[in-house]
Amino acid sequence: MTKKPLIKRFSHTDLDGVGSALLLPAVLSKFPEFAEAEYLGVTYCEPGNEGTIDPNVLAFIAENEEPITHLFITDICPSEEVVEKLAAYCKEKAIEWRIFDHHISSIAINAAFPDNSRVIVQDETTGLKHAGTTVLFKEIVGKMPTELFDDQQWGQLANVADCIRCYDCWDWQANPAAAYKEEAKDFNNLFYFFSFDKRVQLMEAVMANGLTYLEQYQDIITAMQEKEADYIKGKLKHARFGTLAGLHFAYTFGEQYQSSLGNAMAQLVNPATDEVVDFSLVIVGEGVSLRAVKDDVDLSRIAKRYFNGGGHQKASGGSFFKQELFVFDQDTDTTMRLLEIASR
Repeated sequence: MTKKPLIKRFSHTDLDGVGSALLLPAVLSKFPEFAEAEYLGVTYCEPGNEGTIDPNVLAFIAENEEPITHLFITDICPSEEVVEKLAAYCKEKAIEWRIFDHHISSIAINAAFPDNSRVIVQDETTGLKHAGTTVLFKEIVGKMPTELFDDQQWGQLANVADCIRCYDCWDWQANPAAAYKEEAKDFNNLFYFFSFDKRVQLMEAVMANGLTYLEQYQDIITAMQEKEADYIKGKLKHARFGTLAGLHFAYTFGEQYQSSLGNAMAQLVNPATDEVVDFSLVIVGEGVSLRAVKDDVDLSRIAKRYFNGGGHQKASGGSFFKQELFVFDQDTDTTMRLLEIASR
């Protein structure tokens, strides 16, 4: 008798992470061999570099007693050392495992584990930047969501997956031909309006019902649009400027709308150079969110080197992690440590 699939998932906590974790059963359910699959709870991991998920994976290896048949990691990647331990564990337990990710800082995992790792930054067929949802969709279904919008079987999930991709890759703003413009940002803002458990419930409902499910929240979405615009306008007035690794950046504190705020700040002109800054830095507690609009700036490297983080070329994040980083404060005509700024 064929063993019923029992599936374990690990994922990121953001829109794309929750989306890819919940897209997985929605997609697999359309394949006969997974029609009766059972799923253990998702282990969600906070953002950061490729090792952020390591403690969660190591705890699983040490403590798991479930007869798992399949294991999937989406939108986040363990360090190579921990992937090696996971691979050995899965081989011993006869568990099929896959990593579906799109962060350039984790792409080396492909070479180390070519049969199990699918870290893909850009789709070769369409030229679109990938999100975790679309890497998963393309690898399992065989086509990008944009190619299946009108497909009877896959159309609903394809539209959800691409809307998430449009936001996560900032495609809704950077790509004039993006399928979803304001809808992508609205989905993300609504997602973060709720507590985490409610975010998961929202995503489950969207996977089951499609993007039209979000229409019932239009009043909330409109109010959030107005609030976001006012918040970013106020923050831009108080932005400051500094230099790091020979690059000029704008920075501010930002407890809300970090992505939108960061992208707006990345377009500011530095009064000291009369040129658009190379990137922006939004300080959130001891964490940082980095954004860039210039093609010649790779924030994934900056985040990894200076902030123990990682991510994409134009969108990355991390933490201060006891770094001795300095910026020049124009208001006081002094050089200040970023750690001192963040502690204020």
